[in-house]
Amino acid sequence: MTISTENLLNKYADIIKEEVNVKEIKELDNSLKIQKIFKPIGSQLSAKFGKDTGRIIQLWKQGNIKAAGDGKMIIFDDDGHEWTLESSEYEIAYEWLEGENMAVDQNIISKLDLQLTPELEREGIAREISRFLNQMRKDADYSVDSKVVLFFSTHDEKLAHIVEEFTDFFKHEALISDIQSTDTPEWDIVALFTSNESTINFALQR
Repeated sequence: MTISTENLLNKYADIIKEEVNVKEIKELDNSLKIQKIFKPIGSQLSAKFGKDTGRIIQLWKQGNIKAAGDGKMIIFDDDGHEWTLESSEYEIAYEWLEGENMAVDQNIISKLDLQLTPELEREGIAREISRFLNQMRKDADYSVDSKVVLFFSTHDEKLAHIVEEFTDFFKHEALISDIQSTDTPEWDIVALFTSNESTINFALQR
């Protein structure tokens, strides 16, 4: 049974988002004007069709081309003549992809929306904090399965809100059992996290 590209994307969406580091996968909307063009390879056609090659290329330029399944394309004229092209005998090109953060691979067209929303910015900082906390765990020589308490101190409201918003994320990713705010973070290991000139002190206790 053949699985469609859409079903594959749905099935492996979580893996794709994790590997490519994207927030969401959506189908391209119809506002994107992308032209798919099939270009016969002249050298391939000459070897196969001989004197008909010029005629085939002319018909192709006129748009007399249709898909035949299994990667084959048919070029035809108004008199009922048809010439079948295998997938190795033509190339696929796309117009209007440049400058749009877009890429194409075979029949899949992808576009990255690189607009950084406040939500994505906070999530990015949270991931940086998670990596920072896990490095602190390594530096403190904690075992990989031991849970620890996280203490923090900051005068930056944005970072404080991020710690609160992503509490469950930190608990899961850095094996934190509890998170507490304190004026003097001290314990097994203390480190200063910096993000865009904003700082927050972290301390871990086993």
